[in-house]
Amino acid sequence: MKAKLNREDYQFRKKTGQELIKYPGQLNGLDFVISNCEDCTIYICDHAAQIFVDLSKNCKIYIGPVEGSIFVRKCENIEISAASSQFRVSNSNNIQCYVYTPSDPALEKSAGIVFAPYNFTYPGISDDFEKAKLDPANNKWSEVYDFTPNNEISNWTLLHPTQFHLVSKQFEGLEELKQYPVAIPITYGGSCTKKIILGSADQRANGLELDFLMGKENVKNQQLLSDENQVYMETQLKTINKDKSQEQNNIVQYEEFVFDSESVKSTEAQVNMQSLNTFNAFDEIVLDNQLNKQNTNTQLSQQMQRDEAERKLKEQKRKQAQEYLKNFMSDFTEQTNLRKTQNRAIVREKVQNQQGWKTVVTNIDLKDNGGEKDVSKMAQAIKNKLMDELK
Repeated sequence: MKAKLNREDYQFRKKTGQELIKYPGQLNGLDFVISNCEDCTIYICDHAAQIFVDLSKNCKIYIGPVEGSIFVRKCENIEISAASSQFRVSNSNNIQCYVYTPSDPALEKSAGIVFAPYNFTYPGISDDFEKAKLDPANNKWSEVYDFTPNNEISNWTLLHPTQFHLVSKQFEGLEELKQYPVAIPITYGGSCTKKIILGSADQRANGLELDFLMGKENVKNQQLLSDENQVYMETQLKTINKDKSQEQNNIVQYEEFVFDSESVKSTEAQVNMQSLNTFNAFDEIVLDNQLNKQNTNTQLSQQMQRDEAERKLKEQKRKQAQEYLKNFMSDFTEQTNLRKTQNRAIVREKVQNQQGWKTVVTNIDLKDNGGEKDVSKMAQAIKNKLMDELK
């Protein structure tokens, strides 16, 4: 008989200002829930079946391989590293996502979402990728599918390469590895030469152009970054730990890029200066995104005001309807009671005016029954009178 699982071991709920950790082997392929957390740093260093991140804000969340889906719902100001078969964000704002997924990341009713390659590692993560049945080489982190695109403000964009960073969680007693199982593109300081694809091919196949999904300028500048920065990296940037990478062929090394200004000055004529403008173009994107976020917040505020006004109007109409119904029922009851009183008076008047009913009264009078009431005679007299009325 299997031991009963403790539900509290598979959730972080209502935590504030804490560092929360699930160590290797503690989940062992089961579900996990993160809910109502604020200002927390959370590490899930094990493989899981699926993970829900709900109603949380101002948190940093680093998640190991997940065989199923990672759902981010009703969150704000979150930095999340997520490796899963599916990655979905809904009803959330200002989420920075470092993603591995073999399927298109999906958005719904969300804004201010930023995507970058997966950046998290811990001892045993490569084995956990195998246990979660995930192929690290097949990553569609940038092929985003937006179910609710906005033709005025792009809901998502890519992270500026200068803001990209790696996260490693080490544990005492476990071998310290600097291996990142998911290859990082050259654009973000890694060695992967695979071209970055912007947006979902399925969404474009359904008739939605990338210009509509991300905004024309975002598409133009980010594709320029993807294409030109690769050439720039190969020709004008220094590599670090090159010798070490040759000695440790079994460990994936990632290059960090440093701009050599002296080299450019000495060989200025040979430098492709157009590539040097790439980061400036991306800086403009970041600025545009900040303005878009401000516009989004303004629109959200205006929408909240409209929703509040609509709610108050509905509440006013509901109270008016209740008051009308209350008054109607009061008037109806009063009129009904009045009709009953009037009907009784009419019947009483008719009875008093009809000679036949005097006989009934006589039959049940005390003087005709020896001073005692005779119920049977009373009933018979009433019955006889009714029969006479019906003839």
